[in-house]
Amino acid sequence: MIIVFWKGKVGNGVGHLLSVMNIQHSIMDDQDLDDAILADADVILVSPGVKQSHHIYQSYSHKIQSELQFLSGLLPSIGLKNTTWIGITATNGKSTTTWVTYHVLKEMFPQKNVRITGNFDIPVSETLAQIIEQKKQDEDHIFVVECSSFMLYGLRDFVFDYSILLNVARDHLDWHKDFDEYQESKLTLLRRTRDAFFVPASSWSLLDELLSNRGTKVEESFDLSPTKFLGAHNKINLATVQELVLCYCKACWWDPQVAQTRFIEVISWIHPLPHRLGLIREIDGVKIYDDGICTSSHSLSAALSSFDQKCVLIAWWYDKGDDYSWLSELFISKVWYAVLMWQTAEKLIKVCWQAQVPYIVVPSLQKAVETAVEQAKKLALSHVIFSPWAASFDMFKNVYDRVDQFEKIVATL
Repeated sequence: MIIVFWKGKVGNGVGHLLSVMNIQHSIMDDQDLDDAILADADVILVSPGVKQSHHIYQSYSHKIQSELQFLSGLLPSIGLKNTTWIGITATNGKSTTTWVTYHVLKEMFPQKNVRITGNFDIPVSETLAQIIEQKKQDEDHIFVVECSSFMLYGLRDFVFDYSILLNVARDHLDWHKDFDEYQESKLTLLRRTRDAFFVPASSWSLLDELLSNRGTKVEESFDLSPTKFLGAHNKINLATVQELVLCYCKACWWDPQVAQTRFIEVISWIHPLPHRLGLIREIDGVKIYDDGICTSSHSLSAALSSFDQKCVLIAWWYDKGDDYSWLSELFISKVWYAVLMWQTAEKLIKVCWQAQVPYIVVPSLQKAVETAVEQAKKLALSHVIFSPWAASFDMFKNVYDRVDQFEKIVATL
């Protein structure tokens, strides 16, 4: 018996796939947890949202498999004829890199069925269920998979054809036992890559000799001027995408110059993802930028470094064990005033003290936005940046609910 634990997006996707394949299973979560059923289960498929501290890990760890680990054994039964699996992971930048890779490949290889999946939006299991229902197993498939550390944790058998590891920084220590485990989950992607993987030069030190002999070090010099992207971090993201795409084109017998020219043409019209440092409104000379997807200190660093001017920063929320102390120097040069809130406020206050940046702690998102715009006008600053640098747990349904509420508040000012 297969038990799918947790009724979220991943759990429902796995359940859908098992139903399509007529495989007996049961779905449960904390509301209807049944230890008698779990004890009799052959396999327990656990959603990434279930922490290692949960009872199910403590009692049934020998039965637990991740979605990808389970799929490694199920894929032969699905009967896909021609597949290319591309995995992309990082602490920061993986969504943008996944998005760009998907759109470039979809445009350059219109004859193939290119899918974006994984942590990005639609789980891998749901994507496979849709392919079966649409009877498209015989098509040529390219799966561009955004891989979180949770998806890669404990992965032993699933194999990617190509992969990208952009960076690894302290994050998700509310889920992983320690930073070493978190980093090892990220490196698992490269260990489970068959053909080629790509790592920016600045992250190359993460790799041991064995891995570096199999990978490509990407130089981080990409001209963003023909594109719609901002910031040094996107130079790294796009340079890495370019190396992967050109490698794939070479495997498909494209002329290198043709592939390069076509890549630059396609990349020029791709828009950044929503909520990644986008200008959403200007009020009396104050430009308000939405970087609401930002959930780590390193993401915040990338956002602040994208501008020459000092700003008013709105930042707060749930503490995942991230380290903020190293941001003091950046605050000195990039932040004039900070609006803080909730669990991370105490840590951020220390950063503000060290950088001698004035701050205020507020009780609500409404108050935060109003205060930030008011202070920007008062200080004659041209930028307000909403870059929370932490997760949205408890206060909002998810990160998208958070940014939706932010933009609605901005629209009423």
